[in-house]
Amino acid sequence: MADIVDKATRSRMMSGIRSSNTKPEILTRKALHKLGYRFSLDSKVGKIKPDIVLRKHKVAIFVHGCYWHQHEGCKLAYSNRNYSVKWLKKFSDNKGRDIRVTKQLMEQGWRVAVIWECVTRDKEALQRETSNLDKWIGNAKKPYYESVSKNEVNL
Repeated sequence: MADIVDKATRSRMMSGIRSSNTKPEILTRKALHKLGYRFSLDSKVGKIKPDIVLRKHKVAIFVHGCYWHQHEGCKLAYSNRNYSVKWLKKFSDNKGRDIRVTKQLMEQGWRVAVIWECVTRDKEALQRETSNLDKWIGNAKKPYYESVSKNEVNL
């Protein structure tokens, strides 16, 4: 599929996409802070750098963009497009890294949570999600948490 903008414009547009302090991350952090959680930013767990680290609870939280991490079944993932081999590899590599990093953290005794971008776009869904996340953090027996399915969020 041919791009509708020239290479320089596309490059400028892509360089504007942030990898940290994104709107979904900020909204998630604000919601957690409101619940009384204090956390570290730019904190590493070994060589892994989660978006939010709750050291007291030994919890690592990742806030994934639905597009870049290809949230299955989510309309923000644009999964029905004809992508080039390069993009398919990029998405596959992202998914593989997510699985590998989660496994490594869990092997080190950390509990891992994934919050999807689509959940942060709906204020009520985010409130429900952070309430569920709060309960999960308090229950030290459950090692993994993933945010609500995209079908339950009103986009």
